[in-house]
Amino acid sequence: MEYIFNGKKIDAMLSDFYIATGIAVTFYDATMARVATSPEHSPYCMCIRSKRECLKNCNKSNLAHMEKARATKQTVSYTCHAGLMETIMPVFYEDTLIGYMQIGQFKDSEARYSSKEIATTALNSYGIRDDKILSLYEDLPTVSEKKLSALKEILFVLIKNFWEEGLIRHNRSMLSVKIEQYVLLHIKEKITVETLCSQFFISKNALYRIFSSEFGMTVNEYVMAKRIQIAVKLLKDTDETITSIAADCGIPDYNYFIRAFKKHMGISPLQYRKSN
Repeated sequence: MEYIFNGKKIDAMLSDFYIATGIAVTFYDATMARVATSPEHSPYCMCIRSKRECLKNCNKSNLAHMEKARATKQTVSYTCHAGLMETIMPVFYEDTLIGYMQIGQFKDSEARYSSKEIATTALNSYGIRDDKILSLYEDLPTVSEKKLSALKEILFVLIKNFWEEGLIRHNRSMLSVKIEQYVLLHIKEKITVETLCSQFFISKNALYRIFSSEFGMTVNEYVMAKRIQIAVKLLKDTDETITSIAADCGIPDYNYFIRAFKKHMGISPLQYRKSN
């Protein structure tokens, strides 16, 4: 694990932020796992997410825009699958990604990302034609570009406070954290001992010691474990084909992917998807 988070206290602070601003915020770690959120979902989102297809598209949208924020190291604003505006802020520490702040479930006053027409189109795509749900959309808070900028500044102060209060701390050397970040960022590529040694200017023996003492496994075992971890998340949260997921994890050989997944999880990818 890269960092240890005090989810309970972070959740309480995000709850205070919501009470003060009326804007929902969710904090994710670098693996895109939720750490804390407040509130869970607005009435509008709860209605939308009651449909299985909507829930999957919600998760898929989150993953895609977190990937974009990680790759660009920039805050990303976008229209979510349900016609709302959302913003993803990548959170870095010493140039290492530690997580994401997602500001969401609101309308923008400029109607660039969200409007009644955009929401209606999104609802129609799911076969939802219910004026009551649209009224819930109207109840959502409206945020101007200036207010969003202010909200982001407040969240940056909150994140700094997380560190100062010990709500986020790393339990490994920064080098091992950076190695893990590199593996995640280049997971679709071929990752070898030589690649990592060249990237971080260390010898093979030094690299082996890091993986043995801090990861408890070899380089190849670790990279494969990360590939399977990503595959598990994609199988649960998206409708991607297994072939596509295998490629996304850096294992383009479909049959090899099936064998590797079954070795780690005890069942095939298809069986795992059906059981989840």
